Amino acid sequence: MDTTSTTTRRAGTASARRVVTPAVREHLYVYVPLIAILVGLCAIAAANNDAFLSTGNIERMLVASAVLGILAVGQTFLLVGGQLDLSVGSLVSVGSVITAKLVLGNVPSALVLIIPIVVGAVVGVIWGLLVSLLNVPPFILTLGGLAVFSSIALTLADSTPISVPDGLDWMQGDVLPGLRGPVLIWLLCLVAGGVLLHFTRFGRNVFALGANEEAAFLSGVATTRTKIVIFVMNGALCGLASVVITGRVSAGDPRAGVGLELMVIAAIVLGGASLAGGRGSMLGSLLGVLVLGVVTSALTFLNVPDSYDQFVFGAILIAAVSVTAVAEYRRRRRVRLRA
Repeated sequence: MDTTSTTTRRAGTASARRVVTPAVREHLYVYVPLIAILVGLCAIAAANNDAFLSTGNIERMLVASAVLGILAVGQTFLLVGGQLDLSVGSLVSVGSVITAKLVLGNVPSALVLIIPIVVGAVVGVIWGLLVSLLNVPPFILTLGGLAVFSSIALTLADSTPISVPDGLDWMQGDVLPGLRGPVLIWLLCLVAGGVLLHFTRFGRNVFALGANEEAAFLSGVATTRTKIVIFVMNGALCGLASVVITGRVSAGDPRAGVGLELMVIAAIVLGGASLAGGRGSMLGSLLGVLVLGVVTSALTFLNVPDSYDQFVFGAILIAAVSVTAVAEYRRRRRVRLRA
């Protein structure tokens, strides 16, 4: 009897170990705290204002987070691949102005959607070629792009938002029962990005590129092509996000993307991605975006002065980077101990 019981327990333990692998355990270390933060923030805000968890406010939070969520899909590919793009916010601003001008010029709706995406993709091609062929550091390159595109957006719009009273009405209403246009687009991008990153050979190549580019190249990964593709994907999603934000606010704002580049990095790092590359997930990025969205809404419901907003987001970014650094340190230490 004792022998049978012991054998059963051992079999159960072995089965649990197969399910809760080191990779799964590592993800749980990220996801569980983020979910706890989400629940805690919602509970605190709801305790002070019953309307916080109302259907209308949840819908508004999701719509407000859609642009950041779309950008997070593209930036996740970049960070996992060991790359970075700081120009996404200003590129969204340029795309927003272009979208508004296209709508006012009575351009067909299909082209209003396609042209900003193509513009973003072209920028992605340029960044990808410069980074992969000339070894230009992406941080410096895209930081320069941030300044250039900010100036272009202000010049195109004469430093004034361009009102778009109609033409993007489908962004305002429900495209499906209870599902607004921006949220549906975010959801589709998230699912497609998650499948591509986690269940395809291309996704494995992106992880290999970020973990060790030289080893990936020697293993047969087309590192140059992979870099270009992830920059193109990121640029195209910036163009899509610019259309979404223009439709949401009914204006082509040359300052629409100000600060988005830092918020998207904060969300992704908060979701467990490493700035060094080779680590990250779409689910983690989703949770990071939701945390920032709930924080933004909670600050409003708790009547926190606007002057504290940047402090809170800066603190979140510092905390996210610090937690990532600690995790990297622990990982290197475990590797040394095993050696």
